Amino acid sequence: MLSHSSTNRPSERVAVILAGCGAKDGSEITEAVSLLISLSKANFQFECFAPDRKTHHVIDHLTGQEVGYESRNQLHEAARIARGRVRSLDELKQAHFAAVVLAGGFGVVKNLCNFAFAGEEAVINADVKHALLPFVLEKKPLAALCIAPVVLALLCREAHIKGAQLTLGDGSAHDAIRALQNWGSQHKATRPGEACVDSVNKLVSAPAYMFDDATPADIFASAEALVLGLRSLLETPSRGK
Repeated sequence: MLSHSSTNRPSERVAVILAGCGAKDGSEITEAVSLLISLSKANFQFECFAPDRKTHHVIDHLTGQEVGYESRNQLHEAARIARGRVRSLDELKQAHFAAVVLAGGFGVVKNLCNFAFAGEEAVINADVKHALLPFVLEKKPLAALCIAPVVLALLCREAHIKGAQLTLGDGSAHDAIRALQNWGSQHKATRPGEACVDSVNKLVSAPAYMFDDATPADIFASAEALVLGLRSLLETPSRGK
């Protein structure tokens, strides 16, 4: 496990979900690294997880073209980001962690769900639902960068939660926002470096590269805002618990 705190309190342990390695077919690298640094600076312990199955496809990040003859595994690709310290998603146990955080990248909506291809008809992958839905049902915080709030919206739909507040940036991601709203969630516009915190449903999201012209500094600011929001949710008692 990647441990970046002197404490072993369960309240400080965060599961980080990766979906491969690479903005177009996996987890966005700048976002993922910024997230890990931000968690470390905030004295969270974290452990990385990824599905042990193939990415939907492989994209050449130089040309933007699909590489049809190549196949990659999400877990093995995520190990590039996590320096080999990553476990299969099916090993994630809700009882062992206080919260879940998802890095962004277009691969998230290709590998963790099929929104990139199915739009409003999207469904969450079964292994992702099995691992993450228990956190929603237990009112443990979930946080997501960039396009990954789509996964949170799908989880809320599965849990029959209405009115969850999430952000996908300034409102320009029309198709994703419309889908999110049709699934029962609400969209809150944010600027680079801002986070949307839903204290009722224990969700926090931040836009990162939902702004195409965002700088690496903007991405790090989004990650820090996300982690700050996560800290606030962990310090706020859940209603009814």
